[in-house]
Amino acid sequence: MSAGFDLLSRENQQNPFSVYQQLRAEQPVHLEPRLRAWVLTRFDDVDDVLNQPARYSVDRFRNVGEEFLRRRADMRDVAVMMRDWAVYRDPPDHTRMRSLLTKSFAAQRIEGMRPLIQGLVDRLLDRAAERGRFDFIADFAFPLPAQVICSMLGVPADDLPQIKEWSSQIAAYIGGSHRGDDIETAKQGLLRTFEYFRALVQRRRGRAAADLLDLLLSAEDQGDMLSEDEVVANCVLLLFAGHETTANLLGSGLYRLLTNPAQHARLRAHPELIPTAVEEFLRYDPPVAGTLRVVTQDTEIRGQAVGRGEIVAAMIAAANRDPLQFDAPEELRIDRSPNRHLTFGYGIHFCLGAPLARLEAQITFASLLRRFARIELVDERPAWKTQLFFRGLTRLDLAVAA
Repeated sequence: MSAGFDLLSRENQQNPFSVYQQLRAEQPVHLEPRLRAWVLTRFDDVDDVLNQPARYSVDRFRNVGEEFLRRRADMRDVAVMMRDWAVYRDPPDHTRMRSLLTKSFAAQRIEGMRPLIQGLVDRLLDRAAERGRFDFIADFAFPLPAQVICSMLGVPADDLPQIKEWSSQIAAYIGGSHRGDDIETAKQGLLRTFEYFRALVQRRRGRAAADLLDLLLSAEDQGDMLSEDEVVANCVLLLFAGHETTANLLGSGLYRLLTNPAQHARLRAHPELIPTAVEEFLRYDPPVAGTLRVVTQDTEIRGQAVGRGEIVAAMIAAANRDPLQFDAPEELRIDRSPNRHLTFGYGIHFCLGAPLARLEAQITFASLLRRFARIELVDERPAWKTQLFFRGLTRLDLAVAA
């Protein structure tokens, strides 16, 4: 294997786009030995994987089989905890879970959250304005979506610091950091978060509230929708996915805007472009760079035989810059249209939280540009998370002025 193709190297995790470009041209179906997966980097191939759930299953925790879990005993506890997440379930279980969750993420209901989100954004920017200099990730990009999803679930905002620690532990494993201790770290984070929500569920039983947790508990009471284990597991999923990826989008999007002065100036002059700008941030540097699928039947991808039970890594971040799909894909264009990026997936596994992420991002960028005449990077080369599948900054220091 060429050293330059090592997607798990720290250098390539900081800036994977050069290696994606090389893989698309030379090895679009590439076996990554440390990942134990076939890495796909062309738009058509990634799109095909996302659109064929029967051939490419999300349920790798069941489909890897007992033999694999016997050989990788360190993964068993993590697999058991995560296998009730809706995103790792195939139909009919996925259909049952998603039909329930969709009610809380319907576009009209999300739009009704605009005043709540705007109020949170304004308060966070008030604090930033008082200081004049702040870490956008720690002081804004994390707390905003975390407080929104906590509000939806009925989780006390005071618990956010602890939740952040657990979430970071889970992300290290799911995001593909491949450190030596990432599985054990994720296990501890998952255990603590599951314990937290199991206790919260017990406290909330019989106490009606107009939030998402109440909806889940009502479904459990009906007896045919969700079990208690599924309620707890999907609370963990919603909390984790509801803020981790949106925080990545906000941080990466702002960084890309600030390092493209012409696009920054244009967006200030034409704030009506904010919705298309958010779509371009999602394409250019997606918060979820890739996803794993298990092949359910022997198949062939670009002439390469891929057997049943093997894993493919559909790299969304690579597909989103495929020149066969996008004009000048390495350029950030805030008015790009059409922009059929793959960031939220397609079909039955299209991201449930896409409307919420879009709304939070649109309100954030509109408010930032309206509130501050000057937004400058303190460090023009901030560090990225050392993960393959989650793409986001660890810190983004800014200086701002009205």
